[in-house]
Amino acid sequence: MTQRTSIQASAADALAWLKDGATLAIGGSLFHNKPMRLIREIARRRTRGLTVVAITQASIDVDLLIAAGCVAEVRVPYLGFEYLGLASNFRRHAADGRLRVWDCDETQVIAGIEATAKNLPSGITKTGVGTDLLRTNPDLRAIDDPITGEPMVAVPAIRPDVSIIHASRGDRWGNLTYAGYPFSDVLIAEATRRCGGKVIASVDELVPPSLISADPFRTTIAHILVDAVVEAPWGAHPCSSHGSYQYDEAYIENYQVQARKGELEMDSWLNEHVRTQETHEAYLDRSITPSRLAALRKDIYAGS
Repeated sequence: MTQRTSIQASAADALAWLKDGATLAIGGSLFHNKPMRLIREIARRRTRGLTVVAITQASIDVDLLIAAGCVAEVRVPYLGFEYLGLASNFRRHAADGRLRVWDCDETQVIAGIEATAKNLPSGITKTGVGTDLLRTNPDLRAIDDPITGEPMVAVPAIRPDVSIIHASRGDRWGNLTYAGYPFSDVLIAEATRRCGGKVIASVDELVPPSLISADPFRTTIAHILVDAVVEAPWGAHPCSSHGSYQYDEAYIENYQVQARKGELEMDSWLNEHVRTQETHEAYLDRSITPSRLAALRKDIYAGS
C-alpha cells in the first residue's frame, strides 16, 4: 500500500512558493487567527511587489508587510487597528503613491474570491450600486441583472497565487481544526486551490492524524485544500488564536507607537522584532515572557 505523504514543512520551505509580484491572500480577521508567523517570514525574506488580499479586515498583518516594503497593492475592505488607532504605515505609503489601493467593500472582495472558487470569470454583488466605488475602481463594472434587470456590480475574479491561514490544530496531512470562528478561511482555501495556487496553514499544535480522524466533524478545512502545514506554537501572536490565546494588546500598542513616530523608528522596530529573529523560537523568547503567555491564555474566545 502506498504511504500517505506528509505535507508538514518549515515556514521558509513553504513560502518558497511565494514569488515577487504574486497575489497573496491572508486569512483571519482584524486581530484574530492571523498567520503572523508566516507574515514575519515574508517580511524577513523581503518579498517584493505583492498584491495583498484580506477578507474581511486587516490590521498588523498587512500594515507590517507594507512597512517592510513587501506590498505594491492592497485589496482590503478595512485596514486599521479599530480602537487602537489608524494603520500608520498604510497611510504613509498610500499617501505618497508607493502603494496602490483597490477601493472596495467587503462583499466585492468576497464576490471576487467566490468567483474563483466557482471557476467563474467574475462575481456579482449589489454593494456599490450608486456609489463612487465604480468611479474610483475601474475594475468594478455596473451591469444589469439579466434575469430581473436590477442594477448590480460585477467584480473580476480574484486569483491568489498563495494563501496563508492559521488554525489552532492540524495534522501532518493538512487537516485543520478551528476551535473558534474560521472567518473566510475556507473560502480562501477553496478559491486558491481552484485557480492552481498554494495554501499554507500555520497551526499552534500539530497533532497525530488519529486525533483528527477520531472526531472528523470538527475538521474545518480538509487536507485536499492545503498544500503545506507549518507547526508554529503561538503562531498568530500578537493576534489571537481562537480557543488558545487572546491577542496581545500591549504588544500591538507598542507597534502602534513606533509606527506613528515615522519610518526610521518603524524600520528599527522591524530590525529588532522581525529581521534579526531568524527562528520562531527566537521571536517568542524575545517578544513574550512566560507570565505574559499565561495571561493571554486566560482570556480566550472559544473552548477547545
